[in-house]
Amino acid sequence: MSFTSPLFYVALVPATAVFYWLPGRWRAIYLLALSYAFYALSSRIYLVLLVVASAVVYALGVAIAKSGNERAKQAYMAAGVAGVIAMIVAFKAAGAWRGFLLPLGVSYYSFKLISYLIEVYWDDEAVERDPVVFFLFPAFFPQIVSGPIQRPEPFFAQMREVMGRTLGADQLETGFRLILGGLMMKLLVGDRLAAFIEPIDRSHADYSYSIVVTTVACYLLQLYADFAGYTNIALGIGKLFGVEGPPNFNAPFAAVNIQEFWRRWHMSLTSWVTDYLFTPLSMSLRGLGQAGLVLCIMLNMLIIGLWHGLTLNFLVFGVLQGILVSVTALIVMSLRRRRAGAKPGPGARWPATLAGIILTFALMSFSTIFWRSPTWGQAISILRQVLAVSPSGSIGWSDIPAYLTVPAWICMAIALFVGAGAPGAKRLAVRIDEAAPQWLQYGVCLFLLLVFSTAGSGRFVYGQF
Repeated sequence: MSFTSPLFYVALVPATAVFYWLPGRWRAIYLLALSYAFYALSSRIYLVLLVVASAVVYALGVAIAKSGNERAKQAYMAAGVAGVIAMIVAFKAAGAWRGFLLPLGVSYYSFKLISYLIEVYWDDEAVERDPVVFFLFPAFFPQIVSGPIQRPEPFFAQMREVMGRTLGADQLETGFRLILGGLMMKLLVGDRLAAFIEPIDRSHADYSYSIVVTTVACYLLQLYADFAGYTNIALGIGKLFGVEGPPNFNAPFAAVNIQEFWRRWHMSLTSWVTDYLFTPLSMSLRGLGQAGLVLCIMLNMLIIGLWHGLTLNFLVFGVLQGILVSVTALIVMSLRRRRAGAKPGPGARWPATLAGIILTFALMSFSTIFWRSPTWGQAISILRQVLAVSPSGSIGWSDIPAYLTVPAWICMAIALFVGAGAPGAKRLAVRIDEAAPQWLQYGVCLFLLLVFSTAGSGRFVYGQF
């Protein structure tokens, strides 16, 4: 059942009410059953995989905490991490090379399980002995489709807290606002951009150069609207059940370089890889200086690329990002050394900041060609056209129906505005609150969703991972 389906929300309202009607201990049991039921709607067979993987990691976590032998602890942790990684690789390979359907959320709950094992290895006190609360951690249904990737300790702490309190009005309203905002970003912006992109992608060689370049820029904007929309929905649903999930985006289109972009984009993934891979590796390679830093960055971004899928396109995407982040890091380090002690004059930085923002967006859009294209051949074909190596087609802007182009330009502007941090939005929200009551604002938003949602909406881009 999709998070964009009206039927899902018809079921969510009584499900939330029952959750808070139940006494404390039963809430976790009920939520686990609810999460497993949600997962079973996708695939009953893969539900068995989720349960077995959770059971194995739970047992290994308890074994690590009980063991007084450092080598045994390390062996338990390594065996668990290797097993989970093998599971991810096996299914990713089967999906990429054999066309098998991936288990729902396997990339997300696998990373949760790995982080738990590492945390318990680092600190015995991090072990979760309550099997219900632990099994709920990887299975929590708002986060299992496409994250965000929650860390174990905050989740366990929040579940213990929610078992002892009632639903507050502020919590309910915050959850509702997040869900409503996420649905609008997904259905009214992301899906409209997808409707513009898809027909051009199918026969891009027939379109003019400006249309193809605009479409490539739309890749990143559509991906942001779709994924940020999903994240808000997931955070909102989690909020209804008392769970505060980690943020995934922080104005990525305001980033002045690629390194900063990745600190603002898919933050739960990049911070996970940074904490559990980059930081330990950089500590062990710090004696190599800049070469060690570049090696760590390349491996970090390669993992992020292949996490999406074991295909040549994602491999190239990861390598490109590794090169861009490495070059950025070296340039930033060099500039900091040069500027040490220097004070820039007033207004001296804004042209460089604007240029950095534009260049970052252009480079990310360029590399997203490989992320977005379903095949290597299509990625190369689009790339050749963007670089003006291949001739452009004859179809111009006047040949595309206005019902596609006008909404597309509006949605591009909205995605770029929101993705840049929505400057001035808070002041505007205050004025709207003064002019219209909350119920009217929500009513207008629901009306817009009802009227302007496109046919066939609902599939999330990151649902495939």
